[in-house]
Amino acid sequence: MTDYISVIAAVASVIVVSMGFYILAGRLGKTTEGTGTKYSPFTGGEEIPASRGKYHSDLFVYAALFMVFEVFGLLLASAISSLSLVWPLVFTATGGVAVLVVLIWFVQTGGSELA
Repeated sequence: MTDYISVIAAVASVIVVSMGFYILAGRLGKTTEGTGTKYSPFTGGEEIPASRGKYHSDLFVYAALFMVFEVFGLLLASAISSLSLVWPLVFTATGGVAVLVVLIWFVQTGGSELA
């Protein structure tokens, strides 16, 4: 049991330290604010082409959904082979939450509409 706690503590400490560095760099980093030609991007005298618009790829959305369901199925199948009832329940609960989050993302990106 103490092995699990030490691994979780190590992972949590790495995440906290990484987030601390990220926030610190964001606060101490160089920022510029203002308007006018001085703050516009340098293009070397050429015109900046118009943006192409928002990127949509239905194939990417379906591939991401497939990967989520595939990983969830693999984890659940491996958890069912365990001798304890706890792991299948844990993987079912966390996998259900992950699938729900991905489906909400799928609807927000315009991949589908809720009836």
